[in-house]
Amino acid sequence: MAMIEMEVEGIGIDGHNNPLVLLRDKDRTRFIPIWIGAAEALSIQMGLDDRVAPRPMTPDLINNVMQTLEMRLVQVTVNDFANTVFYARLHLRVGAPDAPIQELDVRPSDGIALALRSGCPILVDEIVSEKAGVPFDNPDAEPDNPEVERFKRLLEDVDLGDSDNN
Repeated sequence: MAMIEMEVEGIGIDGHNNPLVLLRDKDRTRFIPIWIGAAEALSIQMGLDDRVAPRPMTPDLINNVMQTLEMRLVQVTVNDFANTVFYARLHLRVGAPDAPIQELDVRPSDGIALALRSGCPILVDEIVSEKAGVPFDNPDAEPDNPEVERFKRLLEDVDLGDSDNN
């Protein structure tokens, strides 16, 4: 299973006022929009901005618990996409640096919020990227593919605010 490292481009609002997180590969050739809830959007944006709430939000709490228990988030993977739903996993190492990695299911939005707080990579399975990604500036992309064109039009309407994160 080939994985692609992604970065968070930002939090956006689509034309129907639905929040989404926009992931992109490092070469900026493929974007993956993941629709999320408002609370998750706020949590991810706070992680992008390195802001801390006066009282810990859930990802802050989980990150604090992991640090206290000597757990390290190694990576977050978005490993499946089916019926318009994304699936993800946390890859955790408990204790020693050579301890085996434990995996847990997680909603992608929660995994992304944790990854931003812990500084670990966000990876997307290549198959998920092919199914749900939107290619940009890719000469090999199918120019007449209606799904790709629909996503491109959708992303044109996404407002990322004045986010200057990357």
